[in-house]
Amino acid sequence: MSSMSSYGFEVRINGEHFCKAGINTDAHVVTCILTSLRRLNEPDELDLTVSGLNSVAGEHPEWIDMALKNGDTITIKVISADFEPARSIRPKRSKEKMLDDKLRYYHKLREELKEHL
Repeated sequence: MSSMSSYGFEVRINGEHFCKAGINTDAHVVTCILTSLRRLNEPDELDLTVSGLNSVAGEHPEWIDMALKNGDTITIKVISADFEPARSIRPKRSKEKMLDDKLRYYHKLREELKEHL
């Protein structure tokens, strides 16, 4: 690993510790996403996701994926050590799976756009 620090996030909800998310690799992403979603004829959504990508291993760790409610207080502190393991890790997709996904998407788009081709 390089000499540069890895940064992550300590997350508290309503004062309660939920995670210290971070990845100790040379290439990674860690995100905290707060979402407020309103659609027609569907229930509103309000949630928090803390996840990332370990580009070295090709894995997608997830620390938090939870619904929020009005009045919740989210505290996010930038940290550079003492990261906690992710609650779950989605493994790297195989080349065969990626090709299969792309082909399915291609066929879907081809059908959807057939009048424009």
